Amino acid sequence: MNDEAQIEFFKKLITINTVNGNELAEADYIKKVLADHHISARLVPFADGRANLVAEVGDNPGPVLALAGHIDTVDPGDPAKWTYDPFSATEKAGQIYGRGTVDMQSGLAAMVCALIDLKEAGLPKHGKARLLATVDEEVGGQGSMELTKQGFVHDVDAMVIGEATTGQIEYAHCGSFDYQVKSYGKLAHSSKPELGINAVTNLVKFINAEARAFDDAPESPVLGKLVHSITVFHGGDQLNSIPDYAFLKGNVRTVPECDNEATQQRLQAIIDRINSQTAGRLELSIVASFMPVVTDPNASFIGLAQEARQKVTGVAPRSVISHGATDASRYVLDDNKFPIIEFGPGVEELSHQVDEHVARTDVLNAEKTYVEIAKKFLI
Repeated sequence: MNDEAQIEFFKKLITINTVNGNELAEADYIKKVLADHHISARLVPFADGRANLVAEVGDNPGPVLALAGHIDTVDPGDPAKWTYDPFSATEKAGQIYGRGTVDMQSGLAAMVCALIDLKEAGLPKHGKARLLATVDEEVGGQGSMELTKQGFVHDVDAMVIGEATTGQIEYAHCGSFDYQVKSYGKLAHSSKPELGINAVTNLVKFINAEARAFDDAPESPVLGKLVHSITVFHGGDQLNSIPDYAFLKGNVRTVPECDNEATQQRLQAIIDRINSQTAGRLELSIVASFMPVVTDPNASFIGLAQEARQKVTGVAPRSVISHGATDASRYVLDDNKFPIIEFGPGVEELSHQVDEHVARTDVLNAEKTYVEIAKKFLI
């Protein structure tokens, strides 16, 4: 595909509203475009109005390179706060505006176009390049979990996640453990607190203990210290009543040395201790759990990707880490272990922002980089 055709394809993706839960229309469109270029794609149903998409080029023995992205976006919020309609794909001064331009319709578009360019060049001669386009990345990562369960990464030898990386190669990211703690007490008049059980007070005991719960957690030599925060708190409804219910939500950015399972055990230990000492009851539930991902910083695939990027732009990217979570957290659950990097167009900090935008040159250079990675890996 020439440059203008690639940009028009990308803009079309922006105009399709794929806010999480509404991904099927775009999956159908991508499937049609691939078919127009003699590439068959498979829709993998997920739920009503939702489907993952899998396509590949190359049918010779050899390694498998996965190009992985997600279809869904976050909600744009109030359109009145945007300079341009968030689904208009307006282009001004070389910048294309819209929800998902950075996260991550640009990366997905570049990967689709890379697959097409490989096909039109009669490549690869050795191995396969496989596109994995998923639903639900922005909420629970269940689309990539479904592809993992169905074996779509069981033969993969290396993977590129197309998230925005501000021109760098990211080889590791923290996990994310989202949880909720519910506190159950007993209602009473505030003039007789001894007749009740204060759900707020018991929840505060958890907060105080959580603040020190990870003091002795081992530090990752790659990702550093685990990061933990209480982010939501709600308790009580009546000023003159002892509250019988309260809840909080928290997030932990996990590392392999204190992963999601170990994190859950530490939080549950706090709850068990408080429950044994009070008349109330605390309950822990998991909202979402994404595992940390670390590729060996000395892996040859990282160097290969850096060389590919340098060939396209003339500049060798740095290899860095990230603290965000991606679909990679699901793919690493497969028994098959392979190097995973993140590389995609756009400035990472613009993800989810009002007036989210990406430079057209970033999109085009990302596509060329994916093609070069495939050429170097599938030799």
